[in-house]
Amino acid sequence: MRGTQHQITTSTPIDAPPPLNASAHALFLDLDGTLVEIQDRPNEVHASADLRALLRRVSDSMSGAIAVITGRSLGDLGEIIGGAVDYAAGVHGFEIQRGNRISRDQIEISLLEAARADALRLLDENGLAPLVEDKHASLALHYRQIPDAEEAIQRIARDVAATHGLRVLQGKMVVEIIATARTKGHAVTVLMAAPPFLGRKPIAIGDDRTDEDAFTAAKRMGGFGILVGEPRPTGADYVLPSTSAVALWLAQGQSS
Repeated sequence: MRGTQHQITTSTPIDAPPPLNASAHALFLDLDGTLVEIQDRPNEVHASADLRALLRRVSDSMSGAIAVITGRSLGDLGEIIGGAVDYAAGVHGFEIQRGNRISRDQIEISLLEAARADALRLLDENGLAPLVEDKHASLALHYRQIPDAEEAIQRIARDVAATHGLRVLQGKMVVEIIATARTKGHAVTVLMAAPPFLGRKPIAIGDDRTDEDAFTAAKRMGGFGILVGEPRPTGADYVLPSTSAVALWLAQGQSS
C-alpha cells in the first residue's frame, strides 16, 4: 500500500516563527515531542493542567481552528489532553475527529492481523523485545530502551510490510507497520476544507519525520511549518527549540 508522493523541498531553518495570529491562522500540532516531552514508554506521557488550559484558551481565541495531529490513537490522545481541543487526527490521519464526530479510513484488517503475527514471531525468533503498541490500523515497535536493536527491528518491519503489501512509517526510536495510506498531511487537508479552518492560513508544528507531510500540506495551502527541536533538513520554514518554546509561542499569541 503506497501513499501519494509529493516533491518536498528541504532546508535547515534557523529562524523563529512569526507570531500566532488568532484570527487568521489555523494550527495543526503534533503531540509527542511538540506539546509534551517524549517518554521512554508511551503510557508515561501526560499533559499538565497548565498545558490543557493553554490549549483551550488558544482554541477559544481561534474560534476552534486548532487540531492535534498525532500518531497516537484518538483514545490515547483524549486521555492525555482531556478534550482541550475539539478537532484532532489519530494514527497519522487514519482517524479524524470533528467535535463529537469521528471518521475512520477503510483498512484491510486481515492484512494487518497477518502482519502482526509475522512481526511478533520474527521478533521472538531473533530475541528482540521492543515495546509493541497496537493502534488497530498500525503496529508500532518502540525500541528507545533497546537502541542497539534498531537496525534489526527496522529490517523486520520492512520485510513484514513488504510481504503483506503494507507500508512502514519511521519515527523517533519507533517504526510502524501501517495499514492505511493516510498521512498527517491528509488530515490537515481534510480539516482545512471546512469551518472553522476554512479560509485561514495553516501552520503545522511537529518534531519528527512523520510530521513532514503536514508541513508539506500546510505550505501547499499558503501556510508554513514549524520544526520543534534541533535544526535539521526539513520541509518546515521555521524552528522552535523545545516543547516549552512551543507553549511560550502559543501563550504569546494570546497576548498579541
